[in-house]
Amino acid sequence: MTQTKERIIISAINLFNEYGFVNVRLQNIADDLKISVGNLAYHFKNKEAIVSTAYEQIGQELATILSSYRASPDLRDLDYQLGMYYQFIKKFPFYFIDILEVKRNHPHLHDECKDFICKMRIQFEKRLEYNKSRGIIKESMNDQHISQVADNMCTIITFWYTHQAIKNEKEKAANFKSSVWIQLYPFLTKKGVNEYNQLVASNNVRKD
Repeated sequence: MTQTKERIIISAINLFNEYGFVNVRLQNIADDLKISVGNLAYHFKNKEAIVSTAYEQIGQELATILSSYRASPDLRDLDYQLGMYYQFIKKFPFYFIDILEVKRNHPHLHDECKDFICKMRIQFEKRLEYNKSRGIIKESMNDQHISQVADNMCTIITFWYTHQAIKNEKEKAANFKSSVWIQLYPFLTKKGVNEYNQLVASNNVRKD
Protein backbone atom coordinates (compact mmCIF):
# COMPACT_ATOMS: atom_id res chain seq x y z
CA MET A 1 0.00 0.00 0.00
CA THR A 2 1.32 3.45 -0.89
CA GLN A 3 1.96 6.10 1.75
CA THR A 4 -0.99 8.15 0.48
CA LYS A 5 -3.33 5.18 0.72
CA GLU A 6 -2.16 4.51 4.26
CA ARG A 7 -2.85 8.14 5.20
CA ILE A 8 -6.33 7.88 3.72
CA ILE A 9 -7.13 4.74 5.70
CA ILE A 10 -5.81 6.23 8.94
CA SER A 11 -7.85 9.39 8.38
CA ALA A 12 -11.00 7.40 7.56
CA ILE A 13 -10.70 5.25 10.68
CA ASN A 14 -10.15 8.32 12.87
CA LEU A 15 -13.21 10.00 11.38
CA PHE A 16 -15.31 6.83 11.72
CA ASN A 17 -14.32 6.72 15.39
CA GLU A 18 -15.17 10.38 15.97
CA TYR A 19 -18.31 10.91 13.92
CA GLY A 20 -19.73 7.48 13.26
CA PHE A 21 -19.41 5.18 10.30
CA VAL A 22 -22.42 6.42 8.31
CA ASN A 23 -21.72 10.12 8.87
CA VAL A 24 -18.34 10.21 7.14
CA ARG A 25 -18.23 11.00 3.43
CA LEU A 26 -15.38 11.15 0.94
CA GLN A 27 -15.40 14.95 1.24
CA ASN A 28 -14.80 14.70 5.00
CA ILE A 29 -11.79 12.46 4.47
CA ALA A 30 -10.41 14.69 1.71
CA ASP A 31 -10.84 17.79 3.91
CA ASP A 32 -9.09 16.06 6.82
CA LEU A 33 -6.13 15.24 4.56
CA LYS A 34 -6.27 18.62 2.79
CA ILE A 35 -6.52 17.03 -0.62
CA SER A 36 -9.20 17.15 -3.31
CA VAL A 37 -11.92 14.55 -3.63
CA GLY A 38 -10.56 13.84 -7.09
CA ASN A 39 -7.15 13.03 -5.64
CA LEU A 40 -8.81 10.83 -3.04
CA ALA A 41 -10.84 9.03 -5.72
CA TYR A 42 -7.65 8.33 -7.64
CA HIS A 43 -6.56 6.05 -4.78
CA PHE A 44 -10.00 4.78 -3.68
CA LYS A 45 -12.86 5.13 -6.14
CA ASN A 46 -15.52 5.25 -3.42
CA LYS A 47 -16.19 4.91 0.29
CA GLU A 48 -16.84 1.20 -0.12
CA ALA A 49 -13.25 0.68 -1.27
CA ILE A 50 -11.94 2.61 1.75
CA VAL A 51 -14.12 0.67 4.15
CA SER A 52 -13.09 -2.67 2.67
CA THR A 53 -9.40 -1.83 3.00
CA ALA A 54 -9.89 -0.57 6.56
CA TYR A 55 -11.64 -3.81 7.48
CA GLU A 56 -8.78 -5.82 6.01
CA GLN A 57 -6.41 -4.11 8.44
CA ILE A 58 -8.86 -4.53 11.31
CA GLY A 59 -9.21 -8.22 10.45
CA GLN A 60 -5.46 -8.67 10.73
CA GLU A 61 -5.49 -7.14 14.22
CA LEU A 62 -8.38 -9.38 15.28
CA ALA A 63 -6.52 -12.42 13.97
CA THR A 64 -3.54 -11.42 16.12
CA ILE A 65 -5.79 -11.26 19.19
CA LEU A 66 -7.30 -14.67 18.49
CA SER A 67 -3.82 -16.14 17.98
CA SER A 68 -2.91 -15.09 21.53
CA TYR A 69 -5.23 -17.82 22.87
CA ARG A 70 -3.54 -20.09 25.45
CA ALA A 71 -0.47 -17.84 25.63
CA SER A 72 0.00 -19.16 29.18
CA PRO A 73 -1.37 -22.28 30.96
CA ASP A 74 -3.14 -20.33 33.70
CA LEU A 75 -5.63 -17.49 34.23
CA ARG A 76 -3.14 -14.92 32.96
CA ASP A 77 -4.04 -16.18 29.50
CA LEU A 78 -7.54 -14.71 29.68
CA ASP A 79 -6.39 -11.49 31.33
CA TYR A 80 -3.71 -10.95 28.68
CA GLN A 81 -6.19 -11.45 25.87
CA LEU A 82 -8.68 -9.11 27.54
CA GLY A 83 -5.97 -6.46 27.54
CA MET A 84 -5.59 -6.95 23.80
CA TYR A 85 -9.35 -6.66 23.30
CA TYR A 86 -9.35 -3.42 25.29
CA GLN A 87 -6.57 -1.93 23.15
CA PHE A 88 -8.48 -2.95 20.02
CA ILE A 89 -11.67 -1.29 21.27
CA LYS A 90 -9.74 1.88 22.06
CA LYS A 91 -8.18 1.92 18.60
CA PHE A 92 -11.33 1.01 16.63
CA PRO A 93 -14.38 1.95 18.74
CA PHE A 94 -16.54 2.34 15.64
CA TYR A 95 -16.12 -1.37 14.85
CA PHE A 96 -18.54 -2.32 17.62
CA ILE A 97 -20.43 0.97 18.12
CA ASP A 98 -21.59 1.00 14.48
CA ILE A 99 -22.11 -2.73 14.17
CA LEU A 100 -25.81 -2.39 13.20
CA GLU A 101 -25.06 0.31 10.63
CA VAL A 102 -22.46 -1.95 9.07
CA LYS A 103 -25.03 -4.74 8.99
CA ARG A 104 -27.47 -2.48 7.13
CA ASN A 105 -24.99 -1.03 4.66
CA HIS A 106 -22.28 -3.69 4.27
CA PRO A 107 -23.73 -7.16 4.98
CA HIS A 108 -20.56 -8.97 3.87
CA LEU A 109 -18.49 -7.02 6.41
CA HIS A 110 -21.07 -7.77 9.06
CA ASP A 111 -20.69 -11.46 8.25
CA GLU A 112 -16.96 -11.11 8.95
CA CYS A 113 -17.75 -9.48 12.29
CA LYS A 114 -20.16 -12.31 13.19
CA ASP A 115 -17.50 -14.84 12.28
CA PHE A 116 -15.00 -13.13 14.57
CA ILE A 117 -17.46 -13.00 17.49
CA CYS A 118 -18.21 -16.69 16.94
CA LYS A 119 -14.50 -17.54 17.11
CA MET A 120 -14.14 -15.38 20.23
CA ARG A 121 -16.98 -17.26 21.91
CA ILE A 122 -15.54 -20.66 20.98
CA GLN A 123 -12.22 -19.66 22.51
CA PHE A 124 -13.94 -18.61 25.73
CA GLU A 125 -15.84 -21.90 25.91
CA LYS A 126 -12.68 -23.93 25.36
CA ARG A 127 -10.81 -21.84 27.92
CA LEU A 128 -13.54 -22.44 30.50
CA GLU A 129 -13.55 -26.17 29.79
CA TYR A 130 -9.75 -26.29 30.11
CA ASN A 131 -9.75 -24.46 33.45
CA LYS A 132 -12.52 -26.71 34.71
CA SER A 133 -10.38 -29.74 33.86
CA ARG A 134 -7.50 -28.44 35.97
CA GLY A 135 -9.66 -27.68 39.00
CA ILE A 136 -9.80 -23.90 38.64
CA ILE A 137 -13.51 -23.85 37.84
CA LYS A 138 -16.14 -25.63 39.89
CA GLU A 139 -17.45 -28.98 38.70
CA SER A 140 -20.97 -27.60 39.09
CA MET A 141 -20.36 -25.36 36.07
CA ASN A 142 -22.05 -27.48 33.43
CA ASP A 143 -22.06 -27.12 29.65
CA GLN A 144 -25.05 -24.79 29.74
CA HIS A 145 -23.31 -22.52 32.24
CA ILE A 146 -20.14 -22.52 30.14
CA SER A 147 -22.09 -21.59 27.02
CA GLN A 148 -23.97 -18.79 28.80
CA VAL A 149 -20.91 -17.32 30.51
CA ALA A 150 -18.97 -17.38 27.22
CA ASP A 151 -21.88 -15.59 25.54
CA ASN A 152 -22.01 -12.99 28.34
CA MET A 153 -18.28 -12.34 27.98
CA CYS A 154 -18.66 -11.79 24.23
CA THR A 155 -21.61 -9.45 24.80
CA ILE A 156 -19.64 -7.34 27.27
CA ILE A 157 -16.66 -7.06 24.93
CA THR A 158 -18.90 -6.13 22.00
CA PHE A 159 -20.98 -3.47 23.74
CA TRP A 160 -18.80 -2.28 26.65
CA TYR A 161 -17.48 0.85 24.90
CA THR A 162 -20.99 1.82 23.78
CA HIS A 163 -22.24 1.45 27.36
CA GLN A 164 -19.41 3.64 28.67
CA ALA A 165 -20.22 6.29 26.05
CA ILE A 166 -23.90 6.28 27.03
CA LYS A 167 -22.94 6.78 30.69
CA ASN A 168 -20.42 9.43 29.62
CA GLU A 169 -17.75 7.69 31.67
CA LYS A 170 -14.08 7.51 30.82
CA GLU A 171 -13.05 4.05 29.74
CA LYS A 172 -10.38 2.25 31.76
CA ALA A 173 -8.70 -1.07 31.11
CA ALA A 174 -9.24 -2.19 34.71
CA ASN A 175 -12.99 -1.53 34.51
CA PHE A 176 -13.23 -3.34 31.19
CA LYS A 177 -11.41 -6.41 32.47
CA SER A 178 -13.41 -6.42 35.70
CA SER A 179 -16.70 -6.39 33.75
CA VAL A 180 -15.64 -9.58 31.99
CA TRP A 181 -13.98 -11.31 34.95
CA ILE A 182 -17.07 -10.88 37.13
CA GLN A 183 -18.88 -13.32 34.83
CA LEU A 184 -16.38 -16.04 35.66
CA TYR A 185 -15.37 -15.27 39.23
CA PRO A 186 -18.41 -16.88 40.97
CA PHE A 187 -17.51 -20.20 39.33
CA LEU A 188 -13.90 -20.26 40.52
CA THR A 189 -12.88 -22.90 43.05
CA LYS A 190 -10.77 -22.00 46.07
CA LYS A 191 -7.75 -22.92 44.00
CA GLY A 192 -9.07 -20.71 41.21
CA VAL A 193 -9.60 -17.75 43.53
CA ASN A 194 -6.05 -18.09 44.83
CA GLU A 195 -4.65 -18.21 41.31
CA TYR A 196 -6.77 -15.22 40.27
CA ASN A 197 -5.57 -13.16 43.24
CA GLN A 198 -1.93 -14.08 42.74
CA LEU A 199 -1.64 -13.91 38.95
CA VAL A 200 -4.39 -11.56 37.79
CA ALA A 201 -5.62 -9.20 40.50
CA SER A 202 -2.19 -8.46 41.95
CA ASN A 203 -0.73 -7.87 38.49
CA ASN A 204 -3.49 -5.42 37.52
CA VAL A 205 -3.05 -3.55 40.81
CA ARG A 206 0.65 -3.10 40.06
CA LYS A 207 -0.19 -1.73 36.62
CA ASP A 208 -2.62 0.82 38.10
